Amino acid sequence: MASAWKHTVNPHTSATGINMAATVHFLSAIDCGGYYEGDVARENLFRDQLTRPIMTLDAEGVVRAPEGPGLGVEVDEAWLRAHPVIEGPAYV
Repeated sequence: MASAWKHTVNPHTSATGINMAATVHFLSAIDCGGYYEGDVARENLFRDQLTRPIMTLDAEGVVRAPEGPGLGVEVDEAWLRAHPVIEGPAYV
């Protein structure tokens, strides 16, 4: 719909490496991709330790979709087991 009306799509991403990779792949697959909202917090364990590789800007200021199977990121399952989901209404 956005493409048909010549609107850009600017998805809001959460602060995990998995979601960030999915967002970059989504933007790479559409013809009306707009801005990529990446997490720039100094410390974010869900971005920095949960997955590899981390999204980075290239020399031209562009974020490229990671290559490899699936979303192109590896999930550190040991780290994930050490940080289980906390039940409740909070955003982690």
